[in-house]
Amino acid sequence: MKVIFIKDQKGLGKKFEVKNVSDGYARNFLIPRNIAIQATTEEINKLEKKIKEEEIKHEKLIADLKNEAEQLEKLTFNFKLKVGEKGEVFGAIHAKDIEKKLEEAGFHNANVELEKQIKSTGEFLLPVDLGEKVKTKLKITIKGD
Repeated sequence: MKVIFIKDQKGLGKKFEVKNVSDGYARNFLIPRNIAIQATTEEINKLEKKIKEEEIKHEKLIADLKNEAEQLEKLTFNFKLKVGEKGEVFGAIHAKDIEKKLEEAGFHNANVELEKQIKSTGEFLLPVDLGEKVKTKLKITIKGD
């Protein structure tokens, strides 16, 4: 029997994939557990329409993320660290601190790729992953307080 997978099923198929499975397995396991549905002509047409809609949504998401990346490249975020009389820095800026400031600015899914915390003042250009393989650079300035 031909079935359309509604969910990913490890070792069998991925979501929206059409496969042949034994009749008993489809009727007794896949269909009752809402893992798959029988692949009729009508269901296949619905699937093709749904796949096109998903592709359009995905393309829009990527376009939005690229737009967000362009906006982010134009911005500079400022941070302050306590500095002693001899120039020694107290504290550090972590990726979570930067991500929190990004979220406050409206960039909700930004993931700052910071190898280690920043313990000095100056300007830094950091890589940021916005998801869906869209990456950009973020400029931050750390000043002494």
